[in-house]
Amino acid sequence: MIPPHPTASAARSAVRDVLRTVADRGTSLSEDPTLVERFVTLCRRNPVVVDAVFAAALLWLAISWTLEGKVPSWTQVSALALAVAAAAPILLRRIYPVPAAIVTAVVALVGSFAFVGTLAVFVLPALVMAYSAVAYGPRWAGPLAVVVLLVGVFGPLLRHGLVADATAMWSVVGIGVPVVVCVWLAGSLRRAAYRRTEGLRERARLLTDNRRQEVRIELLAERSRISREVHDVVAHSLSGIIAQADGGQFAARRDPQKAVEVLNRIATTGREALSDTRGLLEMLRDDAPVDAPDRARRPQLGAGDIPTLVEQVRAGGLPVDLAVTGAPRTTGAGLGLTAYRVVQESLTNVIRHAGPATPTHVGLDWTGDELIVRVRDEGGAVPCPPRGGHGLIGMRERAALHGGSVETGPHPDGGWVVRLRLPLAHVPREPVVPRRALPGAGTDTSTR
Repeated sequence: MIPPHPTASAARSAVRDVLRTVADRGTSLSEDPTLVERFVTLCRRNPVVVDAVFAAALLWLAISWTLEGKVPSWTQVSALALAVAAAAPILLRRIYPVPAAIVTAVVALVGSFAFVGTLAVFVLPALVMAYSAVAYGPRWAGPLAVVVLLVGVFGPLLRHGLVADATAMWSVVGIGVPVVVCVWLAGSLRRAAYRRTEGLRERARLLTDNRRQEVRIELLAERSRISREVHDVVAHSLSGIIAQADGGQFAARRDPQKAVEVLNRIATTGREALSDTRGLLEMLRDDAPVDAPDRARRPQLGAGDIPTLVEQVRAGGLPVDLAVTGAPRTTGAGLGLTAYRVVQESLTNVIRHAGPATPTHVGLDWTGDELIVRVRDEGGAVPCPPRGGHGLIGMRERAALHGGSVETGPHPDGGWVVRLRLPLAHVPREPVVPRRALPGAGTDTSTR
């Protein structure tokens, strides 16, 4: 029978437990967001719209200051133009922070040196763009923004000769320099928070990708395992049925009673194959519990079932014998199944490629630290498995899962030989009790 894979079963059980827990919690994991949370989410999803509203607000404030007389009347037209030119780049302050900041800086410097008294219409856009350059621009944009702001603070003093005025000088230094420092600090903090958020998002993305890759690898491994099981069940059973059916055709003419026995063996082989297939399909069902009682009662094939397998194949017409050397030991479920499937696949290949009348020898050599399985046929020509087959590949994959190896090739005395080596360093030294042992099978004996 086909045992459920422990890793896959545990994984499916864990997934069902998580889904059940989430369902029991109900609305605790899906609480409705508050109005403030919805507004913040909406703003994060539409940054350009938010910046457009921000730019419009600054432009409206500049126009209000201009019309209220905070700007000399003879420069009001120029002040309105400067206000529009300084506020417009705010729309692109997050997408293109450096180009937008350069445009606003040029406008502010032109207004500071060329149009006296227009500072009120572009000072806020200039501070906003300096903050954006520090927060969203490259690393070198921060110091450059500070230098430009300082030039904008002290440039008009030099241009209009107000350096000698101590009152004007200290008022500018006491207000302008702290404002510049605060803008740089605010931009640096926002930059650090932004980089941290982006780092967390990238880490989450990598973790998600890694998890998906792990799940994909697990699924591919499970699919490969199921493919091997289906191949072993179907190929071996059908090969045995075909070989017995061919022999039954000749037996029906000479010995009808023998033909009845062959038909009974065909029916038994078919029932066993059907039972194995049902076990595989039940393992794939999601609605059946992984620890169902019928699964627990289902016997698991292992090294102790190899004598029974040899007897069944011999009953089907293939002259095969079994030789056991050394003291059989209890093996793990996966290791014992690997030995059984390799012998099963090897005998199936003998029937398919060398013929059902080819003498075959199966050997189990229990050494101190490994189990060596040999299957050799005496066919005259070297069997050539058809291209595209997966039998030999499946045997090597099974052995590799337990640290073993499979060697195949022609035998010096003719025929084909398959040699499996499985390490037994971790297996306790206890005798194997086969469920149906052959007469004469045991230590240093042969069964023919």
